[in-house]
Amino acid sequence: MAGRYGDRVDDLRTAGEAPWALQLAVRVERTGPPTVAEACRAAASATVALLDDERARPGGVWHPSVAAWRTARIRKLVRRGRGGEWQRAQAVPGVTVLDGAEVRAFVPAPMDAIDPALAKLQIDARAVELEEPALVDTVVAGPGSLVVALTPLVAMSWGKRAAQTAHGAQLAWEAATPQQLARWEAVARRIEVVFPSAAAWPAVEAASTVQVHDGGFTEIPAGTRTAVAWFAA
Repeated sequence: MAGRYGDRVDDLRTAGEAPWALQLAVRVERTGPPTVAEACRAAASATVALLDDERARPGGVWHPSVAAWRTARIRKLVRRGRGGEWQRAQAVPGVTVLDGAEVRAFVPAPMDAIDPALAKLQIDARAVELEEPALVDTVVAGPGSLVVALTPLVAMSWGKRAAQTAHGAQLAWEAATPQQLARWEAVARRIEVVFPSAAAWPAVEAASTVQVHDGGFTEIPAGTRTAVAWFAA
């Protein structure tokens, strides 16, 4: 693929191998866990931070893996961790951000070849409940913000919603103009995650510039529109 990731890189993928994924881990301790909204926002922040890291750019040590993953489906998998397992996972290559929640994005890899420290982190988001956001009838975003809105029309676990938010932020960032990126930098790369009501959703969809359609690997049918994103004027 040309552009932000340089030329197409196929040498790391082989026919018949397991699919590649960019994995994310949310820190969920027994006390003071994040809310759903915080987990979604931090997942988006961590994804863009990893992809924009100099190590992910052409010539960087992570670039072959990022480019190989990006030329296929941009599959993401969200895990959760706490205590010692969370700390040990920090040694696996990636980027950790603290944006309401603490989330680490890991360098993409085949799903059957991930680091054991990452594999120990749990996948089933439904096993732990996080505080749900209130749905809003009106979406108001700060100027220059990258906004991601999650659909109210489909039930998804908080892990699934975090992955969809990360998809939306990535796609909006990739498609952004230099002017939009400059405005975003000026507001400290603010990401706003919103949860519109069913009544508000049609107008939110119409205002968006990026739409996320699920690949159908987990929870919901392929092609389901799960999230939309845009840069606020």
